Amino acid sequence: MNSITDQYNGDPTYAELHVLTRSRPLVREMLKTAEFVKESAASLPSTAFAWEDERRFPVHTRIDTAASILYRSKLGSAVPSHVDAKLAKAAEIFELSDTLFAGTKTAAAPAVDHALKDRLPLEDEFQIKLAEDVLCRDFERLTLHERADAFSKLAQAAFSNKVALRPLTLKMAGLTTCNTDTLSRWLGARSMASTGIVREAFDKLATQIKYAGPELTDRDDLVKLASTIQQLDERAGLEKYYDRKLPDPMLTVFNTEKIAEDSCDVAGKKVACSKLMHLPSEIWDQVDVPELSKIAEEGNTVEFKHAFDTLPYDIKVVLRSYV
Repeated sequence: MNSITDQYNGDPTYAELHVLTRSRPLVREMLKTAEFVKESAASLPSTAFAWEDERRFPVHTRIDTAASILYRSKLGSAVPSHVDAKLAKAAEIFELSDTLFAGTKTAAAPAVDHALKDRLPLEDEFQIKLAEDVLCRDFERLTLHERADAFSKLAQAAFSNKVALRPLTLKMAGLTTCNTDTLSRWLGARSMASTGIVREAFDKLATQIKYAGPELTDRDDLVKLASTIQQLDERAGLEKYYDRKLPDPMLTVFNTEKIAEDSCDVAGKKVACSKLMHLPSEIWDQVDVPELSKIAEEGNTVEFKHAFDTLPYDIKVVLRSYV
């Protein structure tokens, strides 16, 4: 019966008990300071266990009875009925009501984000760093869509938990700037490997990029550009060269290690969110949107950008004169 665990057998670090109490807050609180000493249990008489013949599920104390009920709950029909009867009797004696074990049905545990479907959970710093290790090692095995989705989720979890990320992760998540000279060279390489209309399209993109300045920072525009390059790559059959002779579209576009700062469109002028957020509160009062000043004071760039983007155009025209 070694495969059937309880607090004294087969669960030395109480990992199973941790899982069993995770969505049961009342009994979790009750057991958080409990100590189960195997040597002490060895001296107990068989009658101290609900399953006397196998010496499993001790019921000699209130704490042990609660733990035994939890361990037994995961075993289904593998436990004889007389064991359940003794556990129920012990629960009655120690006044352990059903409410104590409630939680799984009445308060479901929060959903856990995963970098990949049902893989690589992102609950804490340890899991985030582990997911990053795996994705940076194995991203070549993923499709472009899987790469972009996985690294974006990883980045969101990392920022929420204040976990630093590698340059490669930031690039794959589309969070760095674009060096236009590097981009132009990779577009040229693609043009040389293509023919016909696709070659012309790559040449046109490369020409346009030359007049865009040394650096591009707007993430939405860069993601669209990466999507266009991907479509052209597919038409030219260039995907087979990814990670060997050609960087994939995301790494082609997000090709620096410099983090791109969020910006807002101020009546046709791209302005860093941080610059707008440092405007004096009097200016926001003047254009009759004092709530933007409050959001800026809180330092939430994402919320600020979302709110700013909804402002009427005439207000943005006025604000442009201040930036």
